Amino acid sequence: MKTQNKTAKLALPNKAANRPAKVKIHQLPTGVRGLDDILGGGIPEFSFNIIGGTPGCGKTTLAHQIVFANATPKKPALYFSVLGEPVLKMLRYQQQYSFFDESRLGKEIRFINLSDVVLEKDLNAVLEEIIKQVTAANPGIVVVDSFRTVVRKAMSDESEAKMQSFIHRLAQFLTSWEATTFLVGERVCRGRDPR
Repeated sequence: MKTQNKTAKLALPNKAANRPAKVKIHQLPTGVRGLDDILGGGIPEFSFNIIGGTPGCGKTTLAHQIVFANATPKKPALYFSVLGEPVLKMLRYQQQYSFFDESRLGKEIRFINLSDVVLEKDLNAVLEEIIKQVTAANPGIVVVDSFRTVVRKAMSDESEAKMQSFIHRLAQFLTSWEATTFLVGERVCRGRDPR
């Protein structure tokens, strides 16, 4: 009887060795005091996220704070702007915050204007431009602000199915590229959005 128990005990480590190891999901700090605690340590690395809210509630500021907290020379942040406030105006406003560091702009943090592509072309062209820029920069963080503008334009020109396909392909590409992604857009929380 002792022999069987000894054999059973020896077999357990082998079974455990055959199980796939659990993946450790690293968390990115938001740079916002207290928010990382609420989120259980930060934002899951390589996740696909939406930052939504009413106009003026701080969506863009939160996205900038996350970008400044995580961008590095090896893994820069790409911030795609789409028909929102001009980048110059946005950055001028962000300079009032302690997280803002002008010396990192253009190196660790790069802004790319997608407005012309969104206005003049279709969703495939928007996706191609994002893929081109991400492939060239190898970013750790990607932000599209305001994603709602992309949705509005697409829904006026294309079907809902094409929009869903675009979002799926964008998420699949950015997740496989190992970029933590944020889609920033207005969202009216009460009632139906009149726009």
